[in-house]
Amino acid sequence: MPHFCKIFILLICFIPLGNNLSAQVDINEKQQDNTPAKVEIIHANSLEYDESTGVRAKRLLGKVVFKHEDAYMFCDSAYFFDYTNTIKAYNNVRIKQGDTILLVGKYLEYDGNSKIAKMRDSVILKHRESLLLTDSLDYDRNENMAYYFEGGKIFHDDNKLYSRRGYYFTKTKDYYAVDTVILVNPQYNIYSDTLRYNTDSAISYFYGPTDIVADSNFIYCENGYYNTRTDVAAFSENAWLRSGTNFLKGDSLYYDRKIRYGEAFENVSVIDTAENLLAYGEYGYYYENPQKAMLTDSTLVIYVTDGDSIFMHSDTVYITVDTADNRLIRAFRKVQVFKDDVQARCDSLTFMSKDSIAEMFYDPIVWSEENQISADKITVHFVNKEPDRFYLDGNAFAIQQYDSVHFNQMKSRKITGYVIEKEIRKVDLINDCQTVYFVVDEEVNEIIALNKVVSSNMTIYLSENKIEKIWFFDKPDGETIPIEQVTNEQVFLKDFVWYEIIRPKNKFDIFFWKEMPQIAE
Repeated sequence: MPHFCKIFILLICFIPLGNNLSAQVDINEKQQDNTPAKVEIIHANSLEYDESTGVRAKRLLGKVVFKHEDAYMFCDSAYFFDYTNTIKAYNNVRIKQGDTILLVGKYLEYDGNSKIAKMRDSVILKHRESLLLTDSLDYDRNENMAYYFEGGKIFHDDNKLYSRRGYYFTKTKDYYAVDTVILVNPQYNIYSDTLRYNTDSAISYFYGPTDIVADSNFIYCENGYYNTRTDVAAFSENAWLRSGTNFLKGDSLYYDRKIRYGEAFENVSVIDTAENLLAYGEYGYYYENPQKAMLTDSTLVIYVTDGDSIFMHSDTVYITVDTADNRLIRAFRKVQVFKDDVQARCDSLTFMSKDSIAEMFYDPIVWSEENQISADKITVHFVNKEPDRFYLDGNAFAIQQYDSVHFNQMKSRKITGYVIEKEIRKVDLINDCQTVYFVVDEEVNEIIALNKVVSSNMTIYLSENKIEKIWFFDKPDGETIPIEQVTNEQVFLKDFVWYEIIRPKNKFDIFFWKEMPQIAE
């Protein structure tokens, strides 16, 4: 190197850089608003010109400091290109903007005209309480936006957010994580295609298929938000929650993890896979511990049993599961039930899986083929999901239709019926018993007489829905009347009503409530 060049470089190294700063400020003040501000050299231990880059560049070494507007840049060494207003910085590179933004890496390319910084290799972006780690990051100071594209890890509060690429806007404090997104929280993990996370509110917003996985439950949605501080969330678009063997679905879901409570709106369903139970409505809620659910508005409950299904409709349904995994189902207001071989209606109903007992209240009626039973209260016991016996308590009335005008009838205060292979085989009548049944000549299949019996108690045995024999107790009083001598008053017991007009004929009928016909005086 020529001797005068060495002297020139030494002189430059000993010139105070502050003078350059003052001169640069004067120049900047003269620049028009639309002219990019020049990058300023604040400090370096040494400075020399290097033409090996192909252009005349300043090479700065040792504790290098640049300033561009309100941002300071630090590094061990750098090339500064006056002509293009750009920097290439190496080792221990840092950009500090204000009191809140710090960008760290090993290599930087900075363009003072576009105000875009390209930081590479072990990059860290710190903004207030959040931290972003990546290998490559572009930071646009015009938009106050950072973009990472080779995988990034974000740390904030108790959350760790991973994605292949993403954006961070420092003004709004929003992270937009894209492609294979995972948010890890001590209580759950969130997996999504696209997620927006705000560091002010600690709320995650989902834009696409999203799974939220916890030890206690699983949530899926395609749109929604989750507040990671309050553990309150709302989901929509194919949203559902699974807790154990139970599912809660709806057009939109609300969930509070602290109390483990879910609420669903419109097209709501609760599914119990352990019991093959499905419940539908327009609004519902579900508590995970203890397990209980409520559904209302166009409620439908379907209980699947061995290839057959029971359909029930009511205004409101409550489902509770105890610690022994027993289910209690309670249905209220205008309850109607349809099964191919059994139909029922009442004002309220309960079913307990532990004892397999169903109880019906307020004008309950049950139909099975040509049989009808009614009482103040009806209780049915099930074995292997099939009726085993039933109890009619208070104003008990059992009717069997023989044809369109003839009905066999049993009436007492209480009736107990026993079912074998889906047929009633035995009936016990207790207190104030009355029966009307028709005697049939089997050879010609014609009714020949009417039997009327009154007794305090009696037992009736049946086979193939026909009376085989009757046991009477405590001095029965009865008579057999030839059919041609029977009057209209003798054909029916007091308070007889055949409720066929309000009987659900199919699973769609249970949604239409018909008023009961009045008992003729």
